[in-house]
Amino acid sequence: IICLIIFSFSGVGMAAGMTDNEELPVEHDSEDSIHSMMTNARTQPGLEAPAWQLSRYRDASGQMLPVLPDTSVTARFRDGELSGSAGCNRYFGSYTLGTDDKLSFSTPMGTTMMACVPPVSEQERLYLKDLSAVVAFQLEDGSLRLLDKDRKAVLEYTAVKPLALEGTPWQAAGINNGRGGVVSTATTRLATATFEDGTISGHAGCNTFNASYEITDDRISIGPAMSTRMHCTEPDGIMDQEQEYLAALSRTRVYELTDSGLKLRDEKGSLQVNFVPGDDSQ
Repeated sequence: IICLIIFSFSGVGMAAGMTDNEELPVEHDSEDSIHSMMTNARTQPGLEAPAWQLSRYRDASGQMLPVLPDTSVTARFRDGELSGSAGCNRYFGSYTLGTDDKLSFSTPMGTTMMACVPPVSEQERLYLKDLSAVVAFQLEDGSLRLLDKDRKAVLEYTAVKPLALEGTPWQAAGINNGRGGVVSTATTRLATATFEDGTISGHAGCNTFNASYEITDDRISIGPAMSTRMHCTEPDGIMDQEQEYLAALSRTRVYELTDSGLKLRDEKGSLQVNFVPGDDSQ
């Protein structure tokens, strides 16, 4: 048996054309290659795992400013694709990760083309400009900082807690008026909703309401609404908005949770109500 074992190992050496003193060559990955693999393994899941909510951005003077109230700017990194809300319009593009936490984006970013009120449109313009200056990123304690070539922060985000249909206080950001348009005005936010244990309830603008609902996967049906019977003369047009809101809820057949809110759609996929998370006190 011992002879057979020696012969077997000897045969391997001879087959390889080696002498007793020769060693098999060992291939070594370059230092850059190893560092790249370690960097991507360490950082990419953290960058891609959650969605991110912008907390501060750099303005034209170089100062870091907080995001405007009642606006939501988000970013989601997934498989080389970047998408999110710039505050008014949706944006999308691609990104590339490198060694030493390097990060670059495709430019220019693609966006939708909705008209926005001036303060929001200016914030959006600066946000997209700041993205084009990014060359690196830092992850720390649930926050993300995007850095310029001088390693200075141009954008700062916090991780977004996943939204849930039920238990979240929702505030309307857009309501289908039944004439082919989703309208957003100063009074839109007065329409609210909370889904809980098969009952949707909230303010329709003037009156409070409740209705039953049923969900199956991403399908939802909302029953006829019962409401109080007040008549409000202010703000102007609120009673018309209330009827449009309740009608939009009744047409809803599908719900969609996004990084920044909830969208209710009809059978054909047309948006009926666009919600953002509201305040528990409202």
